[in-house]
Amino acid sequence: MKKYMLIAIAIIAFSLNAQQKMGAIKAGMMFPQACDGGFDLGIEYGLHIDTNLDVSLSLDWFKKEFEDKDAKGEYEEIPGLTADQLVKLSETTIYDFPLMVAVTAKFPYSDKIKWFATGALGAEMLYASYNTFDGDEMDEKSELAFDFNWRLGGGAIYNLGQSSEVFGEVAYHYSKPSYEYEDEIGGTEYTLEREYDMSGLLSRIGVRFFFN
Repeated sequence: MKKYMLIAIAIIAFSLNAQQKMGAIKAGMMFPQACDGGFDLGIEYGLHIDTNLDVSLSLDWFKKEFEDKDAKGEYEEIPGLTADQLVKLSETTIYDFPLMVAVTAKFPYSDKIKWFATGALGAEMLYASYNTFDGDEMDEKSELAFDFNWRLGGGAIYNLGQSSEVFGEVAYHYSKPSYEYEDEIGGTEYTLEREYDMSGLLSRIGVRFFFN
């Protein structure tokens, strides 16, 4: 799977000089399973194959501070922890970065309006900051988690001119980055796992430009 993703990314990168280019910026809300919804920002750069087909690379950014209930549940099984310690151990900040290859097909509705459908595959890097025990002291740590991802969605486009358009999209995103870590509590070492289910709905608006 990794090999095919790298090949797809390389093909797009080498083809950028042969087609009309397109770039986009979009912003909105993401609602993953792991936490409450939050602000999401995305950029795209790719090929405008023709008036009804785009192929692009996209990169998104999502940040959220929240209480990791799954991690809290694991710590509740460990004896000797107070309620305040459980809250502190479950406090988490994540930064999520999906990198995807996307194909977008457009379906004309009128001179100015088009519907579109989009599908994407890629990889996801998630940076997580959280608290653990280092002996008997609380310590802040960070980890990187990775996973493959996919996305399906659609929306509407309004043409501003020959080289620009605005759009709104709704999509479903799937990924579950995870990692394991060691935590020493009361002289006993535990192996724990944190998985962040970033699957959920995504709703954004954006602007797209076309250039040579």
